[in-house]
Amino acid sequence: MLAAALTLAAAAGVSAAPPSGSSGSGSGSSGGPGSSGSGGAPNTPPPPTQHCNQSTQAGGPGVTETIHQLGRPGPTSFVLSYETFNIPDQIEVFYQGTRVHNTGYIGDDINEGTGSATITLPPGTATTILVRVTGPGGTDWNYTVHCPR
Repeated sequence: MLAAALTLAAAAGVSAAPPSGSSGSGSGSSGGPGSSGSGGAPNTPPPPTQHCNQSTQAGGPGVTETIHQLGRPGPTSFVLSYETFNIPDQIEVFYQGTRVHNTGYIGDDINEGTGSATITLPPGTATTILVRVTGPGGTDWNYTVHCPR
């Protein structure tokens, strides 16, 4: 089962080890998943995996990474719908190790963080994406990766 999870993580273009530092202090400016923190810990499990059209709920403060099965490789597109409520969170989407979408920090007391984006993936072989949400203490968020049409 671990081998299957590692294979899935590799297909998504992500390291088997998510960032070990979950302070959320990094901006993700390096662009690649698994690029912050010490990484490489041999016993660190890969991010959890979900099928498209399943809602992902807040993982708490810091960094939460989830792999999503899309069922087809790029080129394709899908809708990411999200709600970050009144504490700003950042949502990044990676395909084959490359960041393909970044919401920036969204959500405040006036507008909250309700929104959606159509994300277009380039040609590729992976049938999964990685979504990374970064948020401060007290955060609450949810999002859904909708299946490609």
